[in-house]
Amino acid sequence: MIVAPSLQAQPAGDATLDRYSADAERAMAAHDWPAAATALQQLAKQAPGVPEVHANLGLAYYSQNLVSEAAAEFQKALSLNPKFPRAGWMLGLCNAELGRSEAAVKLLEPAWSHPPDEQAARLIGLDLLRAYQGVHQYGKAATLGEELVRRYPQDAEIVYQVSRLHAGRSYQLMKQLMQAAPDSYWVHDANAQVHESLQRYDLAQQEYRKVIELNPNAPGAHYGLGRAILAGSKEAQSIDEAAREFERELAVSPENASAEFELGEIARERGQLDIAREHFSKAVRYTPDFFEAQVGLARLLLKQGSPREAIPHLEQAARLEPRDMLPHYLLATAHKTLGNAAAADRELNLYRTLRASAKHTGAASDEHTEP
Repeated sequence: MIVAPSLQAQPAGDATLDRYSADAERAMAAHDWPAAATALQQLAKQAPGVPEVHANLGLAYYSQNLVSEAAAEFQKALSLNPKFPRAGWMLGLCNAELGRSEAAVKLLEPAWSHPPDEQAARLIGLDLLRAYQGVHQYGKAATLGEELVRRYPQDAEIVYQVSRLHAGRSYQLMKQLMQAAPDSYWVHDANAQVHESLQRYDLAQQEYRKVIELNPNAPGAHYGLGRAILAGSKEAQSIDEAAREFERELAVSPENASAEFELGEIARERGQLDIAREHFSKAVRYTPDFFEAQVGLARLLLKQGSPREAIPHLEQAARLEPRDMLPHYLLATAHKTLGNAAAADRELNLYRTLRASAKHTGAASDEHTEP
């Protein structure tokens, strides 16, 4: 186990606590994470000041891909005991997977230097690689990637992730991946992405289906298949099939923001605005740095007559992509609707400036009727 299941810090002599503690330990030992979470949730209510309870509840959530909930519990454990073993780097893993890259780097860098064990070192290395890319520290990412490949030359997942970073070395790394695990679902996933990039959507679908056949719970596989189906056909039957794949992705990875976004887009195009709003809201909650989801939710809010609610999402989108003109155009629309002429003019001027710059550089730009 990554976090020790010991609950010795709980108050002694309480039969209810003893029962929940025993239930939690049995469930964790059996890797029955839903049962462990249920018992630990009760323990957390009865003994909220015990860091071990929150750390183990974090592990139970993390093992079910409920990363936001896991992060909250690890944070609680650290607030009760800032030196609580392992909770820090586990919070770092959660931050990396939630796109909180800067916070992840701060926690994972020292953990990578002194990992508690080999299994933890592998997890820390993978998510630190992700976090370095998130903060655009590509030099550190390259160095770490080489170290990961050196330490784990036969690990299919690590070789796959590093190959995505090293575009210049992709051929050599993919060859190494084939040698390490020629029949692994990582190989088929890589093939699927290559076919998708070349717009060979039928072949991409075949590869994603092979991934799912080899590992039905492979994170991202159902999402990739749904995306390839949508790209290959816009017929109603294909859209329905893609939506089912996105739903299946959420059954595997309940906080997959991309799957939520795609379901939101499908619902929006079908005029199911309340359903679309729910999906977009989840997408931005899980991944606040998801530009397209922030814009999608904001546009929906504007359409539903809620410009005040749309503004924070558009401001976040503008921070994420400072050179993108669309958030400023929509902000101008929102402020004009609210009667804030000065703010509307400011955003409209920013939109015009960015649009002129895009035309000067030859970049494609959307045409809008100015608000």
